[in-house]
This record gives sequence, C-alpha cells and structure tokens, in this order.
Amino acid sequence: MNKLNKFFYGFLGVENKKLDGITLYTLEQKMIDKKFPENLIEELLVEFNKIINERGERGFQKCLVNLNYQVPEPYKSELNAEKMYGYYRKWIENEVVKLENETKLSWEEQTEDIEDLNIKARKTQLVLRHRISNVVLELLD
Repeated sequence: MNKLNKFFYGFLGVENKKLDGITLYTLEQKMIDKKFPENLIEELLVEFNKIINERGERGFQKCLVNLNYQVPEPYKSELNAEKMYGYYRKWIENEVVKLENETKLSWEEQTEDIEDLNIKARKTQLVLRHRISNVVLELLD
C-alpha cells in the first residue's frame, strides 16, 4: 500500500472503495442536486474528464479528494475565474451570500489567501473551492 493510500486509510479513513464513489456520473448528479447551473456542470465535467485522460480514473479521484477547499487547476487562473464570473454571476453572488451565512465570515475574510486577485476572480474561486469540495466530501460519506 503506497504512502498516499495509507494516509487516506489511516488518517482520513478514506478507503479505496469510497474513492470508487467519485465518478463523473456521481459528481454530475450531486451538482444537479446542489443546483449548480447546468452549463457550469457541463464545463466542470469536461475539465474533470481531461484530468481522467491525463491521470486515469484513480488519479482523478485522488485529485478531487485532495482538493481540500482549493480551486481545481483550470480555475486557478485569474482570467479563467473572471470569465466564469461573467457567465455565472448571479449564481456565484447567491453562493457567496450563502457561504457568508454558513461560515459567519465575510467573503473577503474567506479569500484572504487570494487577495491579490480581482474581486470577480476571488468570489468565483471562493464558491468553486467550497462547493466542489463539499460535493466530493458528500460522495465520500
């Protein structure tokens, strides 16, 4: 058993069987349940499929489990995040308000680690890293 698997199994209690629950289909269903915009779901699935093609199914699953409230790679770009904000502004703004209520922290406080980005990119990355991580964590339960 490699070190990463030992870490998942021992510390997080995540067995490989649980990783099997993270598929494009289950991610899509959970994002639909969470009311992600339909076009955003499609966009995310395309990006996730690229990860599968590059790293394989298990590599993809481990990548998502390791997100740990970080933004998936394609959305770390300020330009990409800002573009996404333009497409999904209403949903992102609604989710920002929900996150502020859930965490009892302003969006500015929640994005101090990326304060060098513009406001649109910060809000987009905040929402993506929280909502995608939440979806993955629910699939592990």
